[in-house]
Amino acid sequence: MKILLLSPNQISKYNWGHQLFRNEIGGQNDVVFYGEGYPKKFNPSLSVNQIIDKYYGESKPDFILTYGYRYTKPFPGLGESKVPKVHISVDYFDKSGDFKGTMEGQNKFFREYKPDLVFGVVGRVVRNLKENQISNKIFLLPFAVDTWIYKRNILERVNDVLAAFTTRDDVYPNRTKVHRLLSNMDLMGVVTKRISHYSLIQAINKAKISITSNNIFSSLSMRYTEVLSSGGFLLADKPEDFTELGYVDGKHLVLYKGLDDLKEKIYYYLKHDKEREEIANNGMKFVQTYHSCEIRAKQFRDIVKREL
Repeated sequence: MKILLLSPNQISKYNWGHQLFRNEIGGQNDVVFYGEGYPKKFNPSLSVNQIIDKYYGESKPDFILTYGYRYTKPFPGLGESKVPKVHISVDYFDKSGDFKGTMEGQNKFFREYKPDLVFGVVGRVVRNLKENQISNKIFLLPFAVDTWIYKRNILERVNDVLAAFTTRDDVYPNRTKVHRLLSNMDLMGVVTKRISHYSLIQAINKAKISITSNNIFSSLSMRYTEVLSSGGFLLADKPEDFTELGYVDGKHLVLYKGLDDLKEKIYYYLKHDKEREEIANNGMKFVQTYHSCEIRAKQFRDIVKREL
């Protein structure tokens, strides 16, 4: 398929997993990457039709692919193009508690953009898209991981716990509490500073236990696939889409219910190395089999070919 992919290059950003997936789409298709940070010179004044004329001449791409609201805004004239448009939505959420939501600006954007096919990365996003009738064709396309990069390294498990994540109380209500809990536990080596890229992969491999805590919508984040693909043992609070995506508690990772349960499970699995490593190994094989970027890009390709 010939795809014009409009997005900035995020390979150097904190959460580079988005770009790793887009790169896999590029590896499986004939893709022109256009946006800030790519070798092709980015001109923010060019309209989408001008970009198509510049790189395709009299031919056209099969479709335009955009990824995320924030990363799509810099490209003017999307709604004017007659080429089919496919969008991957990452954070289309309503208001909840102190969180102001992300729908208002995106609704205006979608009315002007008029995408022909939309994917949501988690179940809540898909339901929100459908409730607001953003497109006639809306599908779930879960987060995936580049298993060639996120993989098991033969490193000694020198740290007890890795809990390296963004703390923002309006979106992740329990993450600060998790850090506070860990600071009061008798542990050897606790990593809580936010890290990314290869440093994160190394930290996962050096930790006996990795911990994550979901957002206010209980969304299954990239951290699940990142930890498991790297051969790490993960403790997590139960997310949406967990069972639907094939995850099994106690087989691929372990779920905790509240901070007291988390504390008990940390001490338990630090004492039971064989059981912990067996679960980690199962989780690694599971993610590599069902949730790699390679597999997800093929699923993306199949749906687009069928629906467009």
